[in-house]
Amino acid sequence: MDQLSQEAVLFFWWTGLVVLVAGVPAVALRLTRFARRGTQVPGTVAEVLVEHAPGSDAVRPVVRFTDPATEREVVGRPSCGRVPLAGWPGQTITVRYLPGRPERFQAGPQTSVFDAALTSLLVMTVGSVALVLTRWTDPDAIATSTVLGCSALALGTAVLLGRRSCRVEQRTRLGHKGVLAAGELIGTFAVDGGAEGAHRYHPVVSFTAVGGQRVTGVDLSTHSRHGYEADGTVVQVRHLPEDPLLFTLDRSPTARRLPPVHPARAVFGLFTALACCGALISVGAALGNR
Repeated sequence: MDQLSQEAVLFFWWTGLVVLVAGVPAVALRLTRFARRGTQVPGTVAEVLVEHAPGSDAVRPVVRFTDPATEREVVGRPSCGRVPLAGWPGQTITVRYLPGRPERFQAGPQTSVFDAALTSLLVMTVGSVALVLTRWTDPDAIATSTVLGCSALALGTAVLLGRRSCRVEQRTRLGHKGVLAAGELIGTFAVDGGAEGAHRYHPVVSFTAVGGQRVTGVDLSTHSRHGYEADGTVVQVRHLPEDPLLFTLDRSPTARRLPPVHPARAVFGLFTALACCGALISVGAALGNR
């Protein structure tokens, strides 16, 4: 590689690193601006609409709240952020909006500062590894990329273990404390898998909980590769009486279930990932000292 090529590689490496270091946190700050600067008020779900479209249906809650600054009542659908995929008329929900713009609001749990910071760290770590690897002939670059890659592996393993443990805990709560209620299939919610035939289709159901709430929403824990007929088919829905938003279609005894995850197994998996990281760091350091 001649000197001009080396200078071009260094230019693109530093440009990419600056974009990562400055751009990713900027995006994270924008995603969390409602949590940091927004006005938070209680709202009420007026109704839950199911909009049918070819390939995928959408669940759109209509929210009513009062802007304390102007005493004006606002009725509308969340226009930004993560839209809740389940709810019932009369449900109390948290609404956030920027000062002076109550028509553009978020509803329900939103991206927190911690979530955005964690995502930024993962993206910057993985991106830095790719950028540093462009200097694969430099021993220091090899050691640096190894350390960054091991950090991303350890952090990603911890996040995945935490999310899986949360899903299994919810499934266990439903199995032990959930009650059955008759419901209807009213739609299909599709998640794009990025390739033809890789989509996941989740059922949209409507059921009456034991507390009298008429819940309409997407069952994200149940999916198929072929979709569901929105023909009002009667199904059995298992839900928690104290939290009707935690529900799933009742599965037969032969249906596949996630095995329970013991906390010791999760800790063991994390320490195994860290041990692998240590071994990779040692190898990288040895290669760097040659």
